Amino acid sequence: MNKFLSRTLIFFIPLFLYLIIVLAVDPYNYFSSEVVSSEIKKNIAFKLNYPLFKLLAYEKEPTKNIILGDSRSNNLDIDFVNSCGDKKFTNLAYGGGTLQEIINTFWEVSKNAKLETVVIGVNFNLYNKANAMDRVSEAISLKNNFVSYATSKYTFKSTGLIVKSILLNETYDLEVPEMSREEFWRYQLNSSANNSYRIYKYPENYFLELQQIAVYCKQNNIKLSFFIPPTHVSLQEKIDEFKLTMQEEKFKKDLMGLGSVYDFDFSNEITKNKDKFKDPYHCKESVTEIVAKIVFCKNTTSNLSQYYRYHAMENK
Repeated sequence: MNKFLSRTLIFFIPLFLYLIIVLAVDPYNYFSSEVVSSEIKKNIAFKLNYPLFKLLAYEKEPTKNIILGDSRSNNLDIDFVNSCGDKKFTNLAYGGGTLQEIINTFWEVSKNAKLETVVIGVNFNLYNKANAMDRVSEAISLKNNFVSYATSKYTFKSTGLIVKSILLNETYDLEVPEMSREEFWRYQLNSSANNSYRIYKYPENYFLELQQIAVYCKQNNIKLSFFIPPTHVSLQEKIDEFKLTMQEEKFKKDLMGLGSVYDFDFSNEITKNKDKFKDPYHCKESVTEIVAKIVFCKNTTSNLSQYYRYHAMENK
């Protein structure tokens, strides 16, 4: 009997110690622990699972106004957005986000928050039936179950890296590409874009789900709008290369039937200027600020009109 108890204790001691470390480090702020700085957590845990980090944060501090999308929407400076008007927004866009994740995030948030404004950033490359990745469903399961959260690979890896970074006084950057800017630019065009458009399929399922969101918003007096972030013309030209021009036109037409649309993704002075972009998909902060001014600020000067096309909702 004593041997059994001893073996049981030996088995549970490491688990107990691990849980204590997880509680202290709290990589995704499950318990709002401040033992580790938010800067370290954002640099490590956030980048390993964007949805889990953001959904837990939103659960603790919900707002009535949200932004959804992928990394291009995530790049919006939320402090600048909130300085534009009298509404406080939360940015629930994720790096590498998909339309399925946008849809799932909307429904998860709408369960517990009385929403007033929903702004969705979506580009043509997301509007693809073949792009079906979904990290949000898993993140929802993890945030709703502590045992699953504590034993998940994200919590385990984040906790280990955070402890290591503190003990060794090292800084980790998990997203810096191991190539030059020019090499990464070519990779994005010749690999990422080609792979995406080569298997493009019109997303009837996603359009149906977006229609359901639009109906819900109308029934609940929620203002729904979309914006199409700017991409460099070299990426825009891929649409012609893969003979998807008509599909892109249908994508924009679909959005116009769901809500108002701010379209920044066409050839203009910004999108033709490579210096305005980090890579073909992502514009620099100066351009992101212009996008935020147009979409979120009440008083937009007319000299910005050349950079976007506004379409009011059709078939109201």
